[in-house]
Amino acid sequence: MGLITYPPNKHETDSKSIFFIGSADETCRINDQRVDLADNGNFAYVVSLKLGNNQFRIDIDGESQEYTIVGVKPDEPHPIAYGRIYDSFPAKQPSKKNILRSILVSENQIEIPLNRAPMCNLERLGKYKYFLDLPDTDMDLDWVHYQTQSGSIIIGEVIRSKIPIIFKKPVASINEKWENNSLVLEIEYYQQDFAVCIDPGHGGEQMGSRSPKGIWEKELNLSFAQLLKEELINLNVSTIMTRDEDEFVSLDERVNYAEEEDSLLFLSIHHNALPDARDPNLERGASCHYFHEQSKPFANYLLNKVVEHTELSYSGLFRQNLHVLRENPDRISVLLELGYLIHPLESELISSADFQAKTARIVAKAIKNFFLQD
Repeated sequence: MGLITYPPNKHETDSKSIFFIGSADETCRINDQRVDLADNGNFAYVVSLKLGNNQFRIDIDGESQEYTIVGVKPDEPHPIAYGRIYDSFPAKQPSKKNILRSILVSENQIEIPLNRAPMCNLERLGKYKYFLDLPDTDMDLDWVHYQTQSGSIIIGEVIRSKIPIIFKKPVASINEKWENNSLVLEIEYYQQDFAVCIDPGHGGEQMGSRSPKGIWEKELNLSFAQLLKEELINLNVSTIMTRDEDEFVSLDERVNYAEEEDSLLFLSIHHNALPDARDPNLERGASCHYFHEQSKPFANYLLNKVVEHTELSYSGLFRQNLHVLRENPDRISVLLELGYLIHPLESELISSADFQAKTARIVAKAIKNFFLQD
């Protein structure tokens, strides 16, 4: 029997268009317009909207129902976040007193050659990120170079005298010393047993997106997370989950649980949807999201492995300001979207038992190979 799974009747939106998601056994018409069905009977049909009540008559397999979608005026626009313009070194001849012209980076050490010992303030923002402030040092940034591009240390964009230092491994301590006309920072990495915190997105009254045949995202997230946990345990990887059943867990509780259990990887599992103004027929594939820079290498690695070994296409690697990523600075924090649950064809693939089992094995092996290589 056919059904409409999105939008709900009397849905309000400030979008100029919306899509109807659902399935039919044989035929579907919306306001007397024939809707193309996929081979599995699923459909996603985009319609234009006006302000006020928009009436739709939907006929599915000979049964009719009336829908009202309410177009509302958007809220007043808010200014978007913007980055401060980079304050580059002035064009005048730089001071010859104490000029930073190179930063030498190795696996366990940062060396900054200078004429004299500088004023130095090292600010810890977490296990993975520090700010090094050298307020009495002039920065001749055209000459900054690296001993290695593939190590565990990333030097970020310098703003005035502040140098962001991002680590790919958690840092336990940094020892500062002045030696051979260089400021030397010796790094000791945090040694602990590796543990994964799997976060099945949504749960309880937080339903998430819904497939054309009525599968809720919260259910799919949990079933995949449970399979992934089994695969990781089989690989001898310590694993915990933010929820093991259909229950509501707040964003803060998810982050706090990962912190309390001292996990080194936080992996949030989701299945994608789109806002009203987009066309679900046109977008599909897997995507991976991160916020803190130390999480980007694994996010990229994981996404490439999923795309390489499954039928999902590449939807994108994104730096995104999501709560469970932003508030997780002391671990690798990644959110994985395993395809579009609202896509007429992709929803069938990603909700199948075979796909979930196969993809769980792929993700588990990617975690093991990236973090626990011998």
